[in-house]
Amino acid sequence: MVGIQGIGGVPEPKPDRPTSTRDNKEAAGDSTATSKDGVAISSEAQAAAQIAQTIQVAASQPDIRADRVAEAKVAIERGDFKNPEVVGQVADKINKFL
Repeated sequence: MVGIQGIGGVPEPKPDRPTSTRDNKEAAGDSTATSKDGVAISSEAQAAAQIAQTIQVAASQPDIRADRVAEAKVAIERGDFKNPEVVGQVADKINKFL
């Protein structure tokens, strides 16, 4: 193990006892002790992880969906968008963003 020599060459203090003997008294006296360690992840952290995962999946997908572009081209060639009902539906969808 590499030790840091401290400030100005003053050596780092040595521990009073080796780390291998630390807390052996408590462990030897109570052999039925149960561990109470745990981790609690907040709902905000869980939501942030879900968002990060969604962004990663979205980033791996292509920006342009060729199948949808082909469908739109066929619909334009057929004249579907000249139908007043379709024009109204498209206008309603665009209006939601304005």
